[in-house]
Amino acid sequence: MITKIIDNNPVSFDYDLRYLGVDTVLISDLCNESFKKELFFNSISFKEISLEHYIYLLFKHNFYSEFNFKAYKDINSLKSIVERYLELKMNSNFRSRNTISSLDKFILQLASPLQSDLMQIDHIFPLKDNETPEHIKSRFNLNHPANLCYLSKSNNQRKSNRLPSAYIEYLETQNETKLYTEFLSQTFWNELISESFNGEINNKAAFDSYLSIRGQRLVESLVVRVSGVNNNEITSNDDNKRTKV
Repeated sequence: MITKIIDNNPVSFDYDLRYLGVDTVLISDLCNESFKKELFFNSISFKEISLEHYIYLLFKHNFYSEFNFKAYKDINSLKSIVERYLELKMNSNFRSRNTISSLDKFILQLASPLQSDLMQIDHIFPLKDNETPEHIKSRFNLNHPANLCYLSKSNNQRKSNRLPSAYIEYLETQNETKLYTEFLSQTFWNELISESFNGEINNKAAFDSYLSIRGQRLVESLVVRVSGVNNNEITSNDDNKRTKV
């Protein structure tokens, strides 16, 4: 949806975000004063404000980066800022790795194929399991958004601390078709496997590679869901970019 901003607290975009499954409390947390101020001035400078533009500003004013000094241009602006955020999270210090931020949840809720306020956050590779040695696992950035997904309560409880490959095998043997389909969809598992990821992690380099692959799937899904464009348009050149709003 594209609309003209008439004040600095547009409920129309909140409605669109709720339609995508983003919870209202999270939206409220992200709408800080600096965001509202720039949104207001952007509404004066731009003829129209798109949903992608609105979300770009939410990202921009909830983490400090070079994007604080950049103006929104087009859909690639949103793609770039989400990619940069995930990159910075890869290199975050140990303390920040122990938390899941509002912006992390925002990315997941926008990118998830299925999303509702009844779903729960799951660590795809769990915080604790009986197979990965602790001295190796302690180096993994397990709270990175690319290692998180939203699952239904029943799916999350069934998975518990199982590794993803083991959980998929369990669902197959139990003929849990609905949970199986949901898990594959929410994790983008088939897409991950198709990119030379075999589902197993035994060192930090393999885990970081997995985060990079799944992080890109999150970015693509987020942009597709927000903009309604297809995957080919996401990575297209300037001649395929959307008309300036």
